[in-house]
Amino acid sequence: MSVSALLPRHIFGLRGDVKDNIHFVEENTIIYPVGHTVVSYNVETKVQRFTPGSPESEGITALAVSPNKKFLAVAERSDKGTISVYDLQTLKRRKVLVSSETGAKEIASMAFSPDGRLLAAQGGSPEWNLVLWVWEKSKVVTSVKTTNATGNPVYQCLFNPGAAGEGNGIISVIGSGIFKCFKTAENSLKLLTSALAKREPQNYMAHCWLSEGERERMVLGTDSGELLIIEGTELKATLQLDPGSTVLSIAAYSKGFMVGSDGGTLFLFERDGEGAARTYRKTKTLVVQGQPVKIRNLAVSPTEDTLLCTLENNQMYSLNLTNTELMKQDEMNFELVTQSFHSSEILSIDACVRKPIVASVSSDHTVRLWNFLDKSTELVKNFTEDAYSVSLHPSGLIVLLGFADKLRLMTVLMDDFRLIKEFSMKACKECRFSHGGHYFAAVNGNTISIYNTYTFENVGNLRGHNGKVRSLAWLPDDTKLVSAGVDGAVYEWRLKDFKRSKENVLKGCSYSCVVTTPDSHALYVVGSDKKLKELEEVGGTGTQVTKELDTGTMVSSIALPAGGRVLFAGTDTGCIRAYKYPLNGEFQEFRCCGSAITQLMLTYDDAVLFASGQDGSLFVFDVKDKDPTRVVTKRESDGMSYAEEVLVTKSELEEKKQRMSELETQVNELTMQNEYQLRLKDLAMNEKVKELTEKFTAELDVDKTKFDTLLQEKNEQELDYEEKMKQFEEKHQAQLTTLDGQYQAKIMAEVERYQALTRERDLLNSKWDEQNTLLVQSHERVIQDLTEEYEQKLQEEQVNLEQLQGERDEMEKEFEEIKRQLEEDTDKEIEEMKERYGSKLNFEKELGLRLKGENGIMKKKFSALQKDIEDQREEIRTMFAHKKELYQTISSLEKDIAGLKKEIGERDETIGDKEKRIYDLKKKNQELEKFKFVLDYKIKELKKQIEPKEEQITDMKDQVKEMDSELERYHKSCAALELNVGEGSLKQAGLHKELARQRAQTQDAHQAIRRFQRDLQGAVEFIQAPGPLKEAVKKLYRTHCKATLDTASIEEQVLSEYDRQREFLEKNVDTLKHKLRAEVHKHKAENSKAMLENVALIREINDLRREIKNLKHAEKSGAGIGAAWGGSKAPRRSTKEAKEALPPPPGAQGLGDSSDELRAEIDSLRSDVALLKSELAARNLRIVEMGHQVAPRPMSRERPAMEGFNQALMPEMSSQSEVMST
Repeated sequence: MSVSALLPRHIFGLRGDVKDNIHFVEENTIIYPVGHTVVSYNVETKVQRFTPGSPESEGITALAVSPNKKFLAVAERSDKGTISVYDLQTLKRRKVLVSSETGAKEIASMAFSPDGRLLAAQGGSPEWNLVLWVWEKSKVVTSVKTTNATGNPVYQCLFNPGAAGEGNGIISVIGSGIFKCFKTAENSLKLLTSALAKREPQNYMAHCWLSEGERERMVLGTDSGELLIIEGTELKATLQLDPGSTVLSIAAYSKGFMVGSDGGTLFLFERDGEGAARTYRKTKTLVVQGQPVKIRNLAVSPTEDTLLCTLENNQMYSLNLTNTELMKQDEMNFELVTQSFHSSEILSIDACVRKPIVASVSSDHTVRLWNFLDKSTELVKNFTEDAYSVSLHPSGLIVLLGFADKLRLMTVLMDDFRLIKEFSMKACKECRFSHGGHYFAAVNGNTISIYNTYTFENVGNLRGHNGKVRSLAWLPDDTKLVSAGVDGAVYEWRLKDFKRSKENVLKGCSYSCVVTTPDSHALYVVGSDKKLKELEEVGGTGTQVTKELDTGTMVSSIALPAGGRVLFAGTDTGCIRAYKYPLNGEFQEFRCCGSAITQLMLTYDDAVLFASGQDGSLFVFDVKDKDPTRVVTKRESDGMSYAEEVLVTKSELEEKKQRMSELETQVNELTMQNEYQLRLKDLAMNEKVKELTEKFTAELDVDKTKFDTLLQEKNEQELDYEEKMKQFEEKHQAQLTTLDGQYQAKIMAEVERYQALTRERDLLNSKWDEQNTLLVQSHERVIQDLTEEYEQKLQEEQVNLEQLQGERDEMEKEFEEIKRQLEEDTDKEIEEMKERYGSKLNFEKELGLRLKGENGIMKKKFSALQKDIEDQREEIRTMFAHKKELYQTISSLEKDIAGLKKEIGERDETIGDKEKRIYDLKKKNQELEKFKFVLDYKIKELKKQIEPKEEQITDMKDQVKEMDSELERYHKSCAALELNVGEGSLKQAGLHKELARQRAQTQDAHQAIRRFQRDLQGAVEFIQAPGPLKEAVKKLYRTHCKATLDTASIEEQVLSEYDRQREFLEKNVDTLKHKLRAEVHKHKAENSKAMLENVALIREINDLRREIKNLKHAEKSGAGIGAAWGGSKAPRRSTKEAKEALPPPPGAQGLGDSSDELRAEIDSLRSDVALLKSELAARNLRIVEMGHQVAPRPMSRERPAMEGFNQALMPEMSSQSEVMST
């Protein structure tokens, strides 16, 4: 057999589909099912004890615990429905109960009797039989069919806990339209009169017998949220939950009872009133926040301090019942018992090296990290997308998740996953980190992509599979990768050149898992052919199947430890097989999951095995080696312990520090305030204490005086009572003696009477003996007379018989003659009759056979009716005996009838109100039907209108794209114009500076001329004196001729020409500046106009896209079309130009617009664009003409700077014209 054993360490999960799946054994110990195992869990120590189910069964269906908490009954699905009874102290199986009388493969519900001696088991479909066991003797007491004529299902059976001293009393059964109560008596179940016989049958979902003091009361819940309070055979009261609520589970406690409903809602009802008129009122409505699912089962602890409830999605919550009065309905008052579990199938799991954690992803959109040392959940993350695969980095700080849209690499923080990198890979079903963690492989259909973990670089892609890849396995040195797919191919890839080194293809087989040996010499694969194959390299022939084992079942996953002494395989029956390695066919099987195992995973040191199932459970097994020399694990031998570090972001750490500092300041402030308040209270309390001490000392003195007086009165009264007692004793003794004498006389009289009666009895006996002898003698004489009479009659009959025989002989002769004549006549008639009645004869034969069958059936019915008649006669005799009893009950029932008549009158009134309500609802229903017909017609019309609109939308999309490109060209032209405007402004500033410099030079020249004129006038005075004139001229020269001048002199015509040119240019510059400002202003207006048009177009495009999306959604769902078209009731308004250029959006009024109108509006838009282009060309021509008007003016020879002005201005104008032309 196997050299390794699997010992369960912990199980994460819960089976929510098991009936009564939660029970208290002790105050801190609970029992619940997980997979194919029943777990006993201690809430304080977090220790689990395991009770595995029967290996041949198909799953657990119901649980039951005896009232004394000593025994556990587990019902399992099998050929005949198996019940196993366990001792809760030792967890050993005491009895196995199997019987064909259940008539089903499964048990729907079970219940122990109050003394724990009997066990009631309600069978499932198709028979729905209730079987009563004496389980300690494995004996069936009796069975009865509990369903109705239509075979409706039965949900629950319960014993009345208050009937322990009455032969284990009453068993109640409920179901869909079924409510029955049976009384156990002398190995039979007697059906009792139903308290709901006069009511219409309802779907009864749950019921419960109430606690001490109300043993005969029952609470019955329906699917409409109605609660029925039943006492004996009478319906006492009805309660109603919130509208739309359904009763799913009921639990009783000392104050009343609790009801679990859908939406995660729990209702608390408490007693109101005393005695027979006691009713119940709803006190609290509590909701499990974030869990809008059904509460399936409830359990109350023995001390009634805690309530446990299990939900439909495999979650388990607790509620503290000690302070329900203080609970607020809008708060979360429930707590998880252990931790939250997966509510559906676990798709993938993975473990790491450095941390004791295992990651799992499920189809419930959650990713969880489980700590198998602390037996807790470290991290839970809900995602909106479906996650298919998970892989943990060996460090445990990075996780790789395959989602429906992308593959995401994420960091594992202390309380969250943080995204590092996304890879465009849809629905990655398999991903795996290398052993070193520097690479990871991910499957994209039939392609395997290899990425670097730290640089995110796609190192290479492995292509070769013809179908989807289902499994990956890295070799220990990370130089090779093994893959297996649904195409029946197994490939071994080299990562240095991304080529195949080994391959094996088996067509028609879909592989699900592959593993490799530590030395990479052999591969092991499993697939759809239900075989475990060993692949090895065979010299000259490639990789071949060297060994093949028929498993007999589908194997979904396999795991091979590094030690190579055992191979684990998970099957679709929920079992783990440990095959002895090397493979020889021997294996040991461990049953764990209730459904198929999805994946197996071993830790780095091969000490722990994880198994995930389709039922959402995660099993943690310790792998124990039976070889004593191999007890030490690899981790222990390496001396490596698990890491305890966690990752926290810097921002979170700073926030926490800041929060801690704030809290510290708050704590200091509160301590100061509390100390101050305490001082004030101490002072006040000291004053009160003084007052109270003075008050109580005074009262104490008064009480002492009262006590003394009362003590004296007490002593006096004691003396009086002692005297009275002596008198009463003497009187009693006298009465006793008199009574003794009287009763002695009565006894003697009774003895004498008894002796007289005995004498009378003896006389009567002697008389009866004499009469008996006389009767015997008379009877013998009568018999003798009868015999003589019948002998005489017999002789007469013999004479008559001889005469009849002679007559018979004569008649025979006559008959023979008549027969001969008739035969001749009838032969002819027979031939005719054969032809005429042949067909009728066949029909009559068939009819005769059918009538014979019916006759036989009628005979059987007749015999059965005769037996029934005899039984009825016997029953009539018994009924006459019961008649007297019934007369007595009639009187009591007449009283009940009077009360019921009153109740019927009240109910008739309510029925009338309900009928009115039903009539109103029918009217509303008819109106809704008409409205539905109109809406259906509108939907069809709108669908017809959608198709041409979609074509228009596609055309308009193309036009929008063209307008987008044209808008981009406008943006480019605007940018170029802005650049030109900037250059023009710079040139204008330069011209302003040049003009100021020229003006300053002109002013200096005028001043020099005036000074020269003044000095010249002074020199002219010496015109008649040559000597002074010479000196004056020399002085003029020295003063005004400091620099060398050209020989040419400045003439007045030149100066006048200069002034004329300057004035002309200044005027020209002013006009150009004015035109430039006008053009810039106009260009800005056009630019803003184009921007507004662009904004309007973008808004209309977004509206069109939104409405297209709404139309597609409405077309898919077939409803809500009016709301999708009614999103915009009027054409949207933008600027005036956008209204003229664009058609109104397709709203509710625009559904009938034709495509011709849209094309006409688009053509008008294009014509407007052409007009804008022509206007730009005209402006370009005007600017060129302005340049030509400036150029022909005569230029001064002395002012070359003016020429630079025209040369600098012309490139600007040319660039503007080019921009305008574009």
